[in-house]
Amino acid sequence: MNETDPYKNPANCLHDKSKILVVEDEQVVAMDVEAHLLTLGYEVVGLAGTGEEALSLTDKMCPDLVLMDIQLHGELDGIAVADQIRQRWRIPVVFMTAFAGEETLARAREAGPYGYITKPFKTQDLQATVAVALQQYRNTREIFQEHGWLRTLLAGMRDGVIATDIDGRVKYLNPAAEELTGWALADAIGRQIEEVYPLRAEDGLPLERCQLRRVLATNKPVARQRFLLGNTGNVMVEDSAAPIHNAEGQLSGAVTVIVDITERQKLEQERARLFDELERTNAELARFSHTVAHDLRAPARTVKLFTELLARDLGNRVEKSTGEHLRVIGDAASGMERLIETLLRYAELGAAPIERQRVSASDVLAEVRVLLSALLSETRAQIEAGDLPMISADPVQFQQLLLNLLVNAVQYRLPDQAPQISIRGEATENGCEFAVTDHGQGIPAEQQKRVFAPFTRLHGGDVPGTGLGLALCRTIVERNGGRIWAESAGAGQGTTIRFFLPCASPAPPHE
Repeated sequence: MNETDPYKNPANCLHDKSKILVVEDEQVVAMDVEAHLLTLGYEVVGLAGTGEEALSLTDKMCPDLVLMDIQLHGELDGIAVADQIRQRWRIPVVFMTAFAGEETLARAREAGPYGYITKPFKTQDLQATVAVALQQYRNTREIFQEHGWLRTLLAGMRDGVIATDIDGRVKYLNPAAEELTGWALADAIGRQIEEVYPLRAEDGLPLERCQLRRVLATNKPVARQRFLLGNTGNVMVEDSAAPIHNAEGQLSGAVTVIVDITERQKLEQERARLFDELERTNAELARFSHTVAHDLRAPARTVKLFTELLARDLGNRVEKSTGEHLRVIGDAASGMERLIETLLRYAELGAAPIERQRVSASDVLAEVRVLLSALLSETRAQIEAGDLPMISADPVQFQQLLLNLLVNAVQYRLPDQAPQISIRGEATENGCEFAVTDHGQGIPAEQQKRVFAPFTRLHGGDVPGTGLGLALCRTIVERNGGRIWAESAGAGQGTTIRFFLPCASPAPPHE
């Protein structure tokens, strides 16, 4: 039989009708028992008169039940045969006896019979005893199979599982728990949980009581928590525990589930270290960029100023080509000055503290319209916007965001066309979603993912700019807890810049 499931019969022992083997050394009695069983609808697979014959027929016929006379002639009595049948085949045995002393009955109980029938017996007594024995065996087999399924499930778990009785003595460890604790199940059974599963606090200090002891004391489950396992402290685990109740609902023990997070913790620590290093590097880069930009501002202004002075002093006394050269120098100095100013804003933006608060996007847009009134008037730009939601953001940075997006939309308009810009915003489950749409030059599909990279210029020198506008927008959105992306049907098809920002919490009643 299958050692892991001794109650599961092999294929040749599965019967539609219960089969019974009768073991009785008096042939007349045996035939009488057979007649009664046939009348009750059972199938009798054999009659055995000795213990040896009973074992042979059991092995050959695989009965569902054995009716066994305690007193048999020969070397093996009924008790010895029943004990072998139980150990080898796990087939239930019902003893038949006319009389037996206390010593014999004590031996009979050790054989684990499923019932007794006293000879001579009545048909109804036989029927009841056999039916109860068969049902009890079926129930036992189902319970054992269910327990076997549960053991297989627990054995296959990657997490450790330890179960104890109500006194905290170990009753079960699955293989993962054996590996974690270094204890084999056979050695751990009956020992106190602290001996098998010694824990310390995450900071290495001793525990007043472990999770499992807390469950046994309160009869309530406890959430997952981190601990150091063992005396060396080399293994970090997460441990949760829950009570075990018996059929009457009474506390009978507790179970704890253990997850080895040693490697995960190392990865978390390394990630935290890299994040701190990145923060430090970014801060240093921002300071360096600010310093360089600040130092370059004065020479750029000087070049621009003296170019203008030289052009004014020379007046009409220079050749046309020389005047053109001076103009190019002046324009280049102005462009350098604009780039330096943008670099300064970019560097300052990365280091500036975030002061998020309730912000009305509609109010900020109104302020931006005023700031850009000259540009909008000059280009005849039209901005159409609906009601915009309340967001949670830094108001100064959100203003910079809208300024950059609108200037970008105006600059990249189609030639000889007034810019048409629409701004939409609504609160959703994922945050406040905004869309700034223009009908300008558009973005080729292959370029849409890189337009937010610093110094990206898709249209060369045809459109003035530094290539930092959308990079500034991305920094603002991400630092305020959102995300941003571009959509365009292609060159000449316009562009929509979409971004999410956190929505503001509902205003207090007094507001």
